[in-house]
Amino acid sequence: MAPDERGFVDLAVEPYEREYLGPVHRVGFWTCILISAAMTLPALLLYLIYGVAAPRAGALAGLALALTYLLPLTIIEPLSYYSVYGDAGNYMSMTTGNIANLRLPCAAVAQSVAEVPEGTRTGAVIACIGIAVSVVVGVVGVFFGSLAGGWITAQFPPWLTGAFQAYLLPAVLGAVFGQFALRGPVYAIPALTIAGVPLLLGWHPYSIIPAAVVGTVLLGYGLFSWKGIAPGRG
Repeated sequence: MAPDERGFVDLAVEPYEREYLGPVHRVGFWTCILISAAMTLPALLLYLIYGVAAPRAGALAGLALALTYLLPLTIIEPLSYYSVYGDAGNYMSMTTGNIANLRLPCAAVAQSVAEVPEGTRTGAVIACIGIAVSVVVGVVGVFFGSLAGGWITAQFPPWLTGAFQAYLLPAVLGAVFGQFALRGPVYAIPALTIAGVPLLLGWHPYSIIPAAVVGTVLLGYGLFSWKGIAPGRG
C-alpha cells in the first residue's frame, strides 16, 4: 500500500479482516454473551439459595430509571468511540467500563506513542493493545486498591479529597479533548460550542451527548466536504 501524505502505511485489508477481525468477533461475541448472563447470577443465586427476590414493581422501577440514562449511552458511546479504538477495543471497553475516563485515553495515548492515526486498521490494533494493558493494570490496581485504597484515601485531608472529587474527571476528559484537538484544531472551538451551548441552556445531560456527537459529526463532514479539512490537516 502507498503511504499517505504523512508517510503512514495502513495494514492490508484482507489479512486484517481474516486473521484479526475474524477471531476478534468470535471471541468478543461469546464473551459479551457470557458476561451479560453472568450479570444476572447474583440475583438468580440469591433467589435459588435463599428464596429472596426483588419486588416486581421495585425491579421495574429501577430498570426504568437505569434505562433513562443507559439507553442513550448504549447507542451514542459505541458510535462516538468506535472510530478511535475499533472492534476489539469496543468489545473490551463495553464489557469493562470506564470508557471515557480510562479506555479511550489509553487507546489515544497508545496511538500517539506509536504515531498511528485513529480511524485506521493499524490504529485499531494499537488501540486494542493499549486498552488490553489498561484492563490488566486496572485489575491489579483494583486488587491492591481494595486492600489499601480505603486506608490511604482516609488519610487525605478534606481539601485534597474534595479536589479529587471535583477536578479529577474534568482533568482527564480535558486532557483527552486537548489531545484530539491538536490533531484537528479547526474542530476544537466549534465542538466546544456545540456541546457547551446546550449545557448552558440547561438541557438534560442525556440529550446533550447525542446533540454534541451528531453536531460534531455533521460539522466534520461539512468541513471535509466543503474545504477538504480532515483531522490532522486542520
